[in-house]
Amino acid sequence: MARRRFNENRSGPSASQKRDRAVIVVLDAGTGGGKCAIFDLQGRLRALHREPWGYTVHVNPDFPSVREFGFDPGAFWGILCRCVRAALRAADVRAGDVVGVTTTSQREGCVFLDASGQEIYAGPNLDSRGFLEGIEVLSTLGGDRLYAITGHSAPFIFPLARVLWFRKNDPRPIAHVLMINDWMSYRLTGVVSAEPSNATESMLFDLRQQCWSREIIDRFTIPADILPPLYRPGQRLGAITRAAAATSGLAPGTPVFVGGADTQCSLLGAGAVEAGDTAAILGTTTPVQTVVPEPTFDPAATLWAGCHVVPDRWVLESNVGDTGDAYNWVLDLVVPQKEDQYAAGERLARAHDEGDVYSFVGPRIFDLTKMSPSKPGGVLFPFPVMHLRPHPGQLLRACLASVGYAVRANLDQLRTLTLSPERLVAGGGMCRNRLLLELLATITSLPVHQAEEPESTALGGAMLVAAGIGAYADASAAVRAMGRYRVVEPDQSQRQRYDTGYRRWRQLYDSLEAMMIE
Repeated sequence: MARRRFNENRSGPSASQKRDRAVIVVLDAGTGGGKCAIFDLQGRLRALHREPWGYTVHVNPDFPSVREFGFDPGAFWGILCRCVRAALRAADVRAGDVVGVTTTSQREGCVFLDASGQEIYAGPNLDSRGFLEGIEVLSTLGGDRLYAITGHSAPFIFPLARVLWFRKNDPRPIAHVLMINDWMSYRLTGVVSAEPSNATESMLFDLRQQCWSREIIDRFTIPADILPPLYRPGQRLGAITRAAAATSGLAPGTPVFVGGADTQCSLLGAGAVEAGDTAAILGTTTPVQTVVPEPTFDPAATLWAGCHVVPDRWVLESNVGDTGDAYNWVLDLVVPQKEDQYAAGERLARAHDEGDVYSFVGPRIFDLTKMSPSKPGGVLFPFPVMHLRPHPGQLLRACLASVGYAVRANLDQLRTLTLSPERLVAGGGMCRNRLLLELLATITSLPVHQAEEPESTALGGAMLVAAGIGAYADASAAVRAMGRYRVVEPDQSQRQRYDTGYRRWRQLYDSLEAMMIE
């Protein structure tokens, strides 16, 4: 036996040793910054490194509410590569231990390449430079038909409108239109590609047919060859090129697998994969998505329909809007930055009842027909303020409660087309706030199944790779093996109080909506 072990060591590590050392690298391009997460095959986060990034912003003088957001692709790629190198160092793994790489990104953001493969436009999900072209889309194709093809409405920030804008304002021909996660994969492999979960967010994709929409392409005379071939999430795309290896620190030839849109990857990482599963991805924004077994459309065109990263699964989406960004803004106002703001904010919120304080900073009820830059918001509390000033802890708790109230309202919208969920799956960075999860469970009257790993988007990407390399039979098997979850039950003693709070919050919300209409 000793001789055999000696010979095994001489011939290199065993298969089990290689599996123990194997890691997966996930590049994630969010709205506020880039990051790299490294997971092992058991779903444990080995390292995470992130860096913020910013955008160039221009105001359209003719339409001051229209903001043109752009980014420098070279600078963004440099940030992502620094994140990879830093994460590899922090994980103390060798580049040869990386068995797969994948990408995920914010939705709606896109990059245009010219025939030489150079970026000629790069814009995030915030870019509304195609606002007028969006109006053109609606007048030419019609909102009902647009929704029937794409499952999405209000085309003002989608790549379709940006392609039309670019064609009018820049003489350079577009050779390829890539969503940001596909652009990242292109930078890694040199292969142009697309996948359904983020292709759905381009407004160029036929949701029912699962292909690029010939009707939209023809109606707006868009060359079909600028839209990349479609791959499945988790499918092997290519390998790390020497150029990508030199900048990222990854080994040349490392397999790269198709990823997906950040929300749908987060659904996977949080464990929402079966029809009927409903998840709130509590991040910078909070999409609320229900997994459905077939494309499901809203007759009122209020809800968005899309593709999951899991085969033969689709999603129906309502959206709470700004949550993490709004809460962080309030934290900056009331918690000194020299402290751990997030932990200090939760302590303050736990120590104080919100009372009659109601927050309307960020969270909303999803309805793109009522979008307005002048929509009022703020915090309502009893008068006179000099005698009844709310404590900062009350303000923070009211902000957290407003997330719960808005999630409940958006769940109600989803319930009109799907079965009522038996649980609410929660993922995303705001899951670090335990009080928020407790409030969410009580306000919605649903047990909240929380992914213990708050980096659920990156974990979902790692699960795709794990299934892609054959470590698990499929993505669902990867969820069972790599996911770890805890359950937060509703506090029955607080149910009536928060039912009353929800009704009051909703009345005030509707009053603010009426002010906007007037």
